[in-house]
Amino acid sequence: MKNNLLFLTLFLLGTGISTAQSLAEWKTPVHQVSLETETGEEAKMEIDKGYRYADLDYLDRKFHLFFHRDIKKIKKARIVEPKTNLQIARGKGSYFWGNARFEFVDGEVYKVKKKNKANGYQIIGPYGILFKVEDHAISPVETLTEKDFLAQAFYVFERVKVTQSAPADVVIFYSDYPHIGPNE
Repeated sequence: MKNNLLFLTLFLLGTGISTAQSLAEWKTPVHQVSLETETGEEAKMEIDKGYRYADLDYLDRKFHLFFHRDIKKIKKARIVEPKTNLQIARGKGSYFWGNARFEFVDGEVYKVKKKNKANGYQIIGPYGILFKVEDHAISPVETLTEKDFLAQAFYVFERVKVTQSAPADVVIFYSDYPHIGPNE
């Protein structure tokens, strides 16, 4: 009788613990940015609090935007589809040499130029101005195609990443530098 009561108690306790653990959902805190598409619909971009990546919801599709190894150069830019982990586009080249571009999976190449101004800059794509910063603020620019919009969304993410810093409660650990520790 004692064994049966002990077994029943352990069984109910084990069942409660296992269901409580399986119902937990992990969600990282994010900043939300709203973007307007070329069709007038609204797209949402969620940028993590450490400014390391952004998730873009665009016309019932999701995209993951980030810089490879968190290096803020055009050649490290990546746009990935999170469900399949397939790379949609990657950055190549350099603004300095004039060969900066986004290469998409279908083979289309978007050459981009960065034109500096007194209080901002413009990113010029194949169909005209793709992204504009005036008086240190992002100015709205109309896009023509989906690829224009994806490139523009990446520049919005880059501008937020460059102008903001991670809050004190977000800890970013860089594993590429094993010689730097907390005591050094």
